[in-house]
Amino acid sequence: MDNSITVRRMNFAIDKDMEKYWFGGNPLISTFFYALSGTFPDGERFFIDTVRHYRNNVKDPKLQQEIRAFIGQEAHHGKAHEDFNNALEAKGFPVNTVAAKAKALLDLARKRLKPQRQLAITVALEHVTATMAEHALRHPDLLEQMDPTFRKMIIWHAVEEIEHKAVAFDVFRECVDNEFLRRRVMFMTLLLFFGRAISFQRMLMRADNRRASLKEWWQAMKFFWGKDGLMRESIPHFLKAFKRGFHPEDIDQKPLIENWQQRYPDVAGLQTN
Repeated sequence: MDNSITVRRMNFAIDKDMEKYWFGGNPLISTFFYALSGTFPDGERFFIDTVRHYRNNVKDPKLQQEIRAFIGQEAHHGKAHEDFNNALEAKGFPVNTVAAKAKALLDLARKRLKPQRQLAITVALEHVTATMAEHALRHPDLLEQMDPTFRKMIIWHAVEEIEHKAVAFDVFRECVDNEFLRRRVMFMTLLLFFGRAISFQRMLMRADNRRASLKEWWQAMKFFWGKDGLMRESIPHFLKAFKRGFHPEDIDQKPLIENWQQRYPDVAGLQTN
């Protein structure tokens, strides 16, 4: 298998007539993804900046090449989600407000935290995104319940998150190499990330004056915590990151992205370069 990190330009056609709550009509699950999408553009820029800060300190030429590809991939991710967020905003969801709040939090981190701690945040969030990417690719039946454009975007995004999942970690290990700092920041980042995601989710639903029914709550509980649930499958991976000496490649996700173009030709066909 080719383990290279490939920068792909994609052409996603956002459907302005998409369903308002496009994950099976469930507002709790749909707005969870909307909240995440709102944080992605500035989050990706933060990731790029924290890795780029140490770029000149990296001696390994292979890692230097991977950093360039990491920056390229993350830049495209941010732009794609920005376009999708604008479509959600047109639907009446204040996703740009979510983005502004996420940006303010990241700007505070830039102002108050040292570069090594900022990079540790990136390492933590890259592990979160790679873990969620695994869940998406492991359960294509769930992807089918999404808006078709967002489904394609998620598949592309997930593949690339797994491709570059170790880049920030390897930069941290080479340039900072502080296991205590990495694990402590991982714990705090997990709490803050999911806490803010839930807060943004509630804000999006309130803006639409939408209350979930008991049936929708039950569906959401199964999605997150039931058999094959997102959080139920993700937590063991999150816990692995607290082990001393952990490396992202300890979790073998390569089979999920092998020959992905053949399994998802409709997504691969959107590549423009």
